[in-house]
Amino acid sequence: YAGTATGTLQIAKAAATVALDSLTHTYDGTAKSATATTDPAGLAVVFTYNGVTNIPVAAGSYVVTGAVSEANWQGIATGTLTIAKATADVTLGGLRQYYNGKPKPATATTVPPGLTVGFTYDGATDPPTAVGSYAVTGTVNDANYTGSAAGLLTVEPRALDLKINCGGPAISGAVPWLADTGF
Repeated sequence: YAGTATGTLQIAKAAATVALDSLTHTYDGTAKSATATTDPAGLAVVFTYNGVTNIPVAAGSYVVTGAVSEANWQGIATGTLTIAKATADVTLGGLRQYYNGKPKPATATTVPPGLTVGFTYDGATDPPTAVGSYAVTGTVNDANYTGSAAGLLTVEPRALDLKINCGGPAISGAVPWLADTGF
């Protein structure tokens, strides 16, 4: 007897375990990537973030997938990479102003500089115009930063310039407390 046979010997990739790490970061303007450990150790892993290979920079949540990239091994893991907003310092200004019938908004400076700040005055968004004291809160409105500051905005009565001459040298100056007395 004689005979032959042909066939294909298939050797499937072995299963590897992938564990994702470094999934929590805080925004600082640089790219934030995930890392992974594998079993067996040392296998190459390729990452995607929301389906693309670009490593995220901005604050937010990203679906991260780590897949083994080896000729003889296969494995995959999925998780969420989170980049938290960084804390910005907020300093309020313009908290003492004088009444003139116009709105009296507070001001703010931020570190880092130039961030947009929204204000509330006793819970309302419109700045006050009337004489009085108002609880003011300035809150950072930015995709990558968070922060706020609170203070008291005081709108004082308009000062009157008063000159008094009682036979001696003239006395003059601003007298804010007279503004509400009818003088």
